[in-house]
Amino acid sequence: MSLFQMLTVLILVVTCLAYANGANDNFKGVATLLGSGTANFNKAILWATGCTLAGSIVAIALAGALLKTFSGKGLVDEALVGQAGFAAAVALGAALTVLIATRLGLPVSTTHGLLGALLGAGLAAG
Repeated sequence: MSLFQMLTVLILVVTCLAYANGANDNFKGVATLLGSGTANFNKAILWATGCTLAGSIVAIALAGALLKTFSGKGLVDEALVGQAGFAAAVALGAALTVLIATRLGLPVSTTHGLLGALLGAGLAAG
């Protein structure tokens, strides 16, 4: 697989994970706006989307150290951590976990999904 193809796959699965996380978490932060009657459904969704976008921008700026800490070092072989295929497998596993749990109405944590996917992909890689 070429570098371009691998980056394309990686971007697609990370986008899928971001979608799954948003589908599960986006509305939680502003649900009281709807529940209290302060905002209608459309306005509450706009607030949720705007706040999530703002949080994402801040996270990109501040999360460099967190990303290094949550790289999988110590959980899986360090040679695996830097491989794009491994990262894609982890992101896809976490995304599917969150999407399925959300669809079934089960409580789910994206962080726990990522950790489980990291361990599962590490075990599968040997």
